[in-house]
Amino acid sequence: MIELITPAVVFASFYLAWNIGANDAANAMGTAVGARALSYRRAVTFVMLFVLLGAALEGYKLMKPVGEQIVTGVDPSVSPFSTLPWVAVIALLCAGLWVTLQTKLGFPVSTHQAIIGALAGGGVAIGMFSKVTANVNWWKLLVIVWTWVLTPIAAAFFAFILYRIFEMPLRTVKAPEKLNLIFAAAVIISGCYVAYVIGANGVGTAMGAAYAVGRDSGATNPVQQLALLGAVGVSVGSLTYSRRVIETVGIGITSLGPMSAFVAQLGAALTVHLFTQWGLPVSTSHAIVGGVVGGGLVGGVAAVSRRKLGQIAIAWISTPTMSMLLAFCLASVFIIVWV
Repeated sequence: MIELITPAVVFASFYLAWNIGANDAANAMGTAVGARALSYRRAVTFVMLFVLLGAALEGYKLMKPVGEQIVTGVDPSVSPFSTLPWVAVIALLCAGLWVTLQTKLGFPVSTHQAIIGALAGGGVAIGMFSKVTANVNWWKLLVIVWTWVLTPIAAAFFAFILYRIFEMPLRTVKAPEKLNLIFAAAVIISGCYVAYVIGANGVGTAMGAAYAVGRDSGATNPVQQLALLGAVGVSVGSLTYSRRVIETVGIGITSLGPMSAFVAQLGAALTVHLFTQWGLPVSTSHAIVGGVVGGGLVGGVAAVSRRKLGQIAIAWISTPTMSMLLAFCLASVFIIVWV
């Protein structure tokens, strides 16, 4: 049961889930708000509902791989973080604080990158400075990093192709009111799909460490409870602190019309949902930015703000790096001084 899991690990995981809501709500509804198909308040409501649904139905697909396969011990069934749960807390808080900073600056960074980087940094610290055996699965990390590279490319490709597919039949619709209604419905539906995959992919990633600690402490099946707890955290984050990143995604990268908003969201959702089925923690932030670029490229390269994309790229590169370094340094100090 969830009460058997170290409360601090649960709190840190909930904080990460809050960060996903604060930063990734823009991935679901930033384009819809930018295209003026939804108000900010209604967009957040849709995010909350469909994140809960995605977490409940598919959150387990990421929780186990993140909790079990990133950092392992001598016994693969026992996570080193269950032996040193405070190192897990330090790693998760480092990831959360970095994402909070980027959210405050308005950058749509990847909470997944922060979590994976921080857990790897904590695992290295355990292996180097404690008596507990901890092995970072560098091959698994390499696969994950490669999917991080592929995610925005795939989403941009899907968005570009989807734009070409849908623009032809929509040209036959002559009534402006009917066309606007179709676009509004399409943007909302695709945004709900993105929110669903945030619940399926993001919540599982955020709660992975809590799952590992809870499983090893005797919890029989914490997956569903943790998924719902993480979904609540995402919902609270989207409700309280998501406006600035929503504005960046909605209007900062390129000027979006309803059609571009629709294909950006749909392309991103398809990409992330595909990787979710393979148990890979990819970023909806990467996907939606790629989707927005793919939709914007229909209007030509000049339609995309290269300056804003450059700033986002720097934030993407620094996120796993800084999270890993912060977690390694603080966890090392903790182990040397107190363990």
